[in-house]
Amino acid sequence: MTIPPKLKPVLFGLIAFLIFTTLSLVLKLVTNRHSSEDIYFGVLSNKDLLIGLGIAVLLTFNNQRQKTLK
Repeated sequence: MTIPPKLKPVLFGLIAFLIFTTLSLVLKLVTNRHSSEDIYFGVLSNKDLLIGLGIAVLLTFNNQRQKTLK
């Protein structure tokens, strides 16, 4: 089974976002740093999710740019 070329960047971005969210969740649980604005899973805030989205977009853009340079 092959993945369509247009779906690969979406999957790459989704995986990058999930990795960032998982690391953020683990770090907050280990360090016991919970703020009052944590609304997702009782640990993640809107700011965390926006940062994760930004990182996922930047990583996906950089990955696609590197593929075109090869």
